[in-house]
Amino acid sequence: MNVVSENAGPVALLEATAEARTLIEELTRLAEELKVRQERLGELLAPSEAALRARTEYLDKVMREELSRAEERILRLSEDVERIARSLSDHMVQMPGRLAEADARRWDKREKSERWRTVLSLLAMLVGGFVAGQVASYRSGATANAKPVAVEQTSPGPKRSTPSAPRRPAGSSAKPNAAPAAR
Repeated sequence: MNVVSENAGPVALLEATAEARTLIEELTRLAEELKVRQERLGELLAPSEAALRARTEYLDKVMREELSRAEERILRLSEDVERIARSLSDHMVQMPGRLAEADARRWDKREKSERWRTVLSLLAMLVGGFVAGQVASYRSGATANAKPVAVEQTSPGPKRSTPSAPRRPAGSSAKPNAAPAAR
């Protein structure tokens, strides 16, 4: 067993060295493959005149399409703005007439309400005057006399009714200069 244990160290070392060599060879091969791929990518990515021309044509085509779409949108918007401006202009032309109509309607309405107010106030004054006259006539006791007091005094003919008794102040029930009843 001694011999085996003495040879075990160098054998393991030789195996590890062989494995390291295979790994190095594999890494070298992979590095060469990567270099080849990098060269191919460099060739593909290198701008050639034909590739630049194709790219430029494509970008020009895309830009023209986008610009034509934007132009169409701008034209549509300008037509909408023009239509709105015409509509607003028409409304502004019609506005003085509409305002005049509204003012005329308001004035007519105001005149009608003023007329009704005047009629109602005159009617209220007449009714109030009539009621006041009736109350005054009732208080003075001349309910039988149908003519107003002013007409009675200015008539040239003889007086048909007796003058009314003088008014007493309210609250006095006794006669001040009353003569004794038995004389």
